[in-house]
Amino acid sequence: MDKKKVKPVVQKIIGSIIFILLLALVLLLLSYWFAPSKSEDITMQDVKPNGVLAEPDQTLDVLLFGDSEAYTAFSPVQMWKEQGFPSFVCASSSQYISLTESFVHQSLDHQSPKVVILETNAFYRKMRSDNALITRLENMFSILQFHNRWKTMSPLRLDKNVSYNWKDDMKGYKYAKLTTKGKNKEYMVKTDEIEPIQKKNTQYIERIVQYCHDKGVKVLFVSTPSSKNWNYKRHNAVAALAKKTGADYLDLNLEKSIQIDWQTDTADAGDHLNFRGTKKVCSFLGEYLYKTYQLEDKRNDPAYSEWNNLIDKYERLTAEN
Repeated sequence: MDKKKVKPVVQKIIGSIIFILLLALVLLLLSYWFAPSKSEDITMQDVKPNGVLAEPDQTLDVLLFGDSEAYTAFSPVQMWKEQGFPSFVCASSSQYISLTESFVHQSLDHQSPKVVILETNAFYRKMRSDNALITRLENMFSILQFHNRWKTMSPLRLDKNVSYNWKDDMKGYKYAKLTTKGKNKEYMVKTDEIEPIQKKNTQYIERIVQYCHDKGVKVLFVSTPSSKNWNYKRHNAVAALAKKTGADYLDLNLEKSIQIDWQTDTADAGDHLNFRGTKKVCSFLGEYLYKTYQLEDKRNDPAYSEWNNLIDKYERLTAEN
């Protein structure tokens, strides 16, 4: 090739590389400035699941991840009250499994739970290729997450440290008192058919399970009761994936002893549970976790006195139910 033609091409490549490096440097500097210095910053993304970062290191025995099905079904304070093990729900609305992976890594940097629970509704939230890319970029450049903090920005500080000082008294649970009646229909009709989980989602789930197992943490897939979102085809797919990855699986839609009444126990006609449904689920789940994973009752441990203090607050909030 003519050297005169090659030279402009090389110059363009070098110019592009320099531009990308400078852009990355600018994004890193802005990310440092825009990242919140306090975990309760009102513009912080996903405040409730990030609340786990304010928990003292190595104090949680169970971590629960997922979307809104998780944060309306799992109540750590109730399970503490009844079984005495500390847990936290790291769930957010419409959570993609790529974001679940980020939350798992973030949480296990500070905690060594006996078991990690993955609520399975998020397994079926289809991801586009850019969803995973965006999550990775947001992890690298926090400016992409916190760009709207300009309204509350403080002057640039060179000694900036994030203070995770906002504690969630509900430990990630979102109280739902509303009742919208659904139908008490048979939605778990047994079949051998399978509703496939998206390949990209499966890859993320397998990575999460392997990461937990590498850290000596057991993984439990849990399908919370939902007449709108769940069926036996999905049950079969998750059961197969659990067997493949070495995770445990508990489908609460098949646990008749929980006795979910879709006339009274749902906030939105069978999609999410309300507080009545949560009480039933957590009474069963708390006992199951306590026995299956040999969890310790820590209610008399002085180091966990703060958890005992949360019970009164919790009962006052939910008294009308």
